[in-house]
Amino acid sequence: MRIIVDVMGGDNAPRETTIGAFAAAKELDPSIEYTLVGDETAIREIAAEQGVDLARFEIVHTTEVITMEDDPVCVMRAKKESSMSTGLRMLAEGKGDAFVSTGNTGALFTGAMLIVRKIKGLQRAGIATILPLANPVLLLDTGANVEVTEQNLEQFARMGSAYMKTLYGLESPRVGLLNNGSEECKGTPLYVATHARLAACEDINFVGNVEGNTLMKDACDVLVCDGFTGNILVKTIEGMGKLLMGNLKNVFLHAGKGPLFFEGARGKLAALLIKREIGDMKRRFDANEIGGAPILGISKPVLKAHGSSNAKAFKNAIRQAVAYASSSTIADITAAMARPVEEKKEESAPSES
Repeated sequence: MRIIVDVMGGDNAPRETTIGAFAAAKELDPSIEYTLVGDETAIREIAAEQGVDLARFEIVHTTEVITMEDDPVCVMRAKKESSMSTGLRMLAEGKGDAFVSTGNTGALFTGAMLIVRKIKGLQRAGIATILPLANPVLLLDTGANVEVTEQNLEQFARMGSAYMKTLYGLESPRVGLLNNGSEECKGTPLYVATHARLAACEDINFVGNVEGNTLMKDACDVLVCDGFTGNILVKTIEGMGKLLMGNLKNVFLHAGKGPLFFEGARGKLAALLIKREIGDMKRRFDANEIGGAPILGISKPVLKAHGSSNAKAFKNAIRQAVAYASSSTIADITAAMARPVEEKKEESAPSES
């Protein structure tokens, strides 16, 4: 297996992305090969600084970088020789088994759709993010499609179910529709129509509408919504997790005043006694432990890591890419998309009498 890595995208590139790739190579299966796409001089300097032997790594030198401010279509036009464009072309040409980037989300999604191509029968690909909750929940879409149709949301449900069944071993993943109420009549006309559509799908384990406050209570395994709403939700959860962990630290280290804060040595002793439990909780809710989000619906594995990823997060994004490329998820999604959504809708409509 060969993983193609864009080391130039994101806020902390190329240092954190390159170190993350080195860490992945050290921790994962030693038979996996890596192609690092980006500034060769910078890559070699970081390798020398970290004491890394580059024998296991192929380096493909590029001089152009797609920034976070660039128009998404630049991946096809103005910056066709960028690290992202080059890596996507290599994946499409069969020169690797998966592609990972922290770069411009819009450009990565556009390039994946136009260079690597989506699965036949699929209307829209979507960015799928595992939410850092007590039990993993796959949220789809988290930013690729601001506006969607009920057909798109049904296909998201099918793709998400295939992903969770294959990667997480769930026999019948529970699918929820993110909404502002549990009743089937709640939400916009789009969401009311989608609820009826998903409820009629016999091959989807649809559990109904899921509200934000019940999501944390193991309400579903796959949660579908439009990309605008999904992006806000995932960032809110990540931000709240950081806030809670920061407040918990303050409680024990007495970084405040009031009855909720321990004093001096007493707080430090209390923190020491439950250090392992706090560490476990921090890892469970840490987005860096998840690393990246697959763009489901693309014919080959493409993963988007957070633009602010550090080396740890990028390493875990590569780990996810390896698991995704090793699985049958894309074949399973392809099978699920074999029948066009429109045909299924027409067949399920009541016949005229």
